[in-house]
Order: sequence, then C-alpha cells, then structure tokens
Amino acid sequence: CKEELALGKGDHSFPKIQTVHSFISKSRNRETPLESLLARLAARAAIRVHFVETRTLALLTQPLRLEGTLEFRPPDHLAKHVEQPAEEHYLIDDGVVTVRKPGQGADLTLNLQDYPPLQAFAESLRAPLAGDIEALRRYWQPSLGGSWRRWQLTLTPARAELGAVVRSVRLEGEQDRLLRMTLEEANGDRSQLGFQPLR
Repeated sequence: CKEELALGKGDHSFPKIQTVHSFISKSRNRETPLESLLARLAARAAIRVHFVETRTLALLTQPLRLEGTLEFRPPDHLAKHVEQPAEEHYLIDDGVVTVRKPGQGADLTLNLQDYPPLQAFAESLRAPLAGDIEALRRYWQPSLGGSWRRWQLTLTPARAELGAVVRSVRLEGEQDRLLRMTLEEANGDRSQLGFQPLR
C-alpha cells in the first residue's frame, strides 16, 4: 500500500510549511508517515464533535442533510447521535452495533463480525482515531497525501467483496484534527461528513 506523504502541486490554499523529509524526521522510532499520523490522532484520546452530513443518493432528487454529534473513546467506543432531521443513535462498542430510533420500536443490535462491509466502514473511522494501523490494513489500502498542516488519507478496499459495496473512503484533517470524511459507494451514492469542535 502507498504510505508516502506527497505534497500536491499547485495547491496554494495552505502553505507548504513542511517537506516529506521534515515530516518523516519528526516520526518517532523510524515510523512511517502513516504510522506517525495515526499515533498523533490517537494521542487526542476521547473526542466529541458536531457533524453535518450530506448524503447524495441516486434515488433522491435532493441531498439529505443530517446534523448531530460524534463521539469516540478509545479503543472501540464510537457513537453517532443524529439530532436533525430526526433523532437516531448509532453506537459501536466492543464489536457490537446498536441502532436506536426513538418511537420506532425496540433497539436493533448487530454483531459486526456478521456484517463485514459494515465492520470495514466502522474501522475506516475507528482505526485511525485509535491509531490501530493493523485493523485499518485488514480492510483498507491506505494512501496518505498532503502535509502535517493539511493531510488527506484515502482508503480503498483491500478485499473484493468490500469493493463491490464501497469505492473509497477519504479522511481529511489538519494536524491532529479530523475535519472531513467522504464515503464513495460503488453504486455512485456519496456521503460527506464535516466535523467541528463543540462549543
């Protein structure tokens, strides 16, 4: 898999304050740039952010817009609380996902091991935040680009069965902050989440 940190040419929106060599020189114990980035993300420990998600679906004429909060506590607690347009809660903890939609009956509980594509998608976010590079590579081929000031981690499926569902996942951030996540599905549907600190 590609792990080199390539500085994109012609991108003047952010100063190129750092070269590949200087980024690598900051890595501890001869870590690769990818390992160094994941270690710095993991050093933030628990996070809680506001998100705005835009879903573009082939079956709909207008994109869907959702808002809420996202929480992560290492090593594997990930919660997505949708507040608008309707309340929904998605909790992943210890390999189990629980879906709760108030007013719509009992909670739905699934074992992620029984749903490989769902587990892979969960790991595309959990693994980088937890610094778990082994879990990340289990499902994805990571390619890291940009600089420490502005980086982009593109994940492409490492397994054929996953590639039949997901085309790619792209994570974008600044230093140790995750700013955006984009999911491109194989059928052309697209979801983008933007993250902002809670005030």
